[in-house]
Amino acid sequence: MQILAVLICLMLLSAPSKVYALENIEIYLAGYGMATQPLSQGLSFKGNGVTDERIHGHPGLGVKVGLFPSFFKGYLGVELESFGQNNSLRFPIEENGAETGKGKSGLVTYSSMVNVILRYPGPYARPYVGIGGGLSNGILHHSDIPGRKNRNMETSLAPGYQFFGGIQFVVAANWFVFGEYKYSAANYHWNQLSANFRSEYFIGGIGYIF
Repeated sequence: MQILAVLICLMLLSAPSKVYALENIEIYLAGYGMATQPLSQGLSFKGNGVTDERIHGHPGLGVKVGLFPSFFKGYLGVELESFGQNNSLRFPIEENGAETGKGKSGLVTYSSMVNVILRYPGPYARPYVGIGGGLSNGILHHSDIPGRKNRNMETSLAPGYQFFGGIQFVVAANWFVFGEYKYSAANYHWNQLSANFRSEYFIGGIGYIF
């Protein structure tokens, strides 16, 4: 998705009609870092719900490309976005109500979304809200889960969605910085293990308006 975003910008900038395109569509490219806070809920092992699971989120990275056509006067636009981070998963394993062991695994989550954004197109400050949907990939790695034979890397591709809000500050010429809060969700299913993954993201980044 990052490569796709860069190619879109390059094509728009290099096309014969680039002057027309730039005059009628505001385009920006932005990158960001994020702190993550996964919400522990909806973990199931061998078809049984798990309680007291712990999911720790590590810092992540993301990239986005925004397009705001002039006929919406800068208020409504779309974004292409990709972001991901690593997480650590730990949970107790129980049989007949008694704990028999502990499972643990690394979990990489990577999502590619298409967002619809409503914003106030101020000259210096641009608050915005949005909603998005797309595909999310949950990748188990370095698993140590008693009773589960597969300890190799295993992926689960699932539909995902998100809600978010933030503000951009234009700081110099075409550059801006921004902060954002995001809530994202996807349901992953692996061999004998599933998770209704929910996470909050606290984002800070920088972008360039073409």
